Amino acid sequence: MNQSDSRSILEKAYEKLVGEYRRLDTPEIMVKGFGLNPGWNAVIGTNGCCGVAMSFQDNNPLYGNEETLQDLEYLKACVGAPLFDVAFANLTDERLSRRSVVLAALNALSQPFVTDEVLQAKGYAVGLEVKDLVRSDDYMVIVGYGGLVKSYAGRCRELHVTDQRPTETFRTTIVGEDICYGPAGITVHPSEENREVLEQADVAIITGSTLVNGTFEDVVGYAKHARIRALYGSSAQLIPDVLFENGINVVMSVAISDPVRFEYDVMNAPDMETALRKHQRKYNVGVHINQE
Repeated sequence: MNQSDSRSILEKAYEKLVGEYRRLDTPEIMVKGFGLNPGWNAVIGTNGCCGVAMSFQDNNPLYGNEETLQDLEYLKACVGAPLFDVAFANLTDERLSRRSVVLAALNALSQPFVTDEVLQAKGYAVGLEVKDLVRSDDYMVIVGYGGLVKSYAGRCRELHVTDQRPTETFRTTIVGEDICYGPAGITVHPSEENREVLEQADVAIITGSTLVNGTFEDVVGYAKHARIRALYGSSAQLIPDVLFENGINVVMSVAISDPVRFEYDVMNAPDMETALRKHQRKYNVGVHINQE
């Protein structure tokens, strides 16, 4: 493997963004502040550049505070610094807390490049509905159990879901004349079975949190034979060019639609999820999707 191949997806995204900002002579983005909560970390930059990333704090038993807790004094020292500098300083840091900040920073820097106008100008297909691309005979795998699961139940031959959290987390016990378990029609696997199920996938929909925990390259590699390889979620706002160059052919994510209100609500909304829901603009974009 050459040096180019050995770079992480975050390093590749950083270099792609540096090139885009230089090419377009875009003003430097500075750090205005950070918003932290148990589910998400947000980076708020100048020029309306905001980004979020999964924090993994208190929502995944694999990771404790030592890995996910943010160093508040460090973040405070970053306020006013160029956002590219903050991202670069932590690009190779293996701590989950720092990877989350890097991704949120890169997502913020990506914000100018995820509008429909910019994406269409690059020749990408916007407004894709993956649900319309799924066939009844597809073997489908979703990496990361979330709200998407119910949207695809019944649309394909088999629906498999993998997650780092214990499988019983998602199991419903039904007690009637017999005892059975739900959800019906869905097979939930531990993440240790990612390779086994993803190698069989016709459609793979992968959580953007794989960009945070460092599993992106492995997971996408397992799904290399899938017709559709989609990355989804708020953590997946990364400039899609780099995702398309590294195995993904559909991105389903969100950008912050009103950065000023988002910044206010990060401080004043009951939780980060509320601020995200109020100010996110969904976008779906794809490239080279073979439907034959």
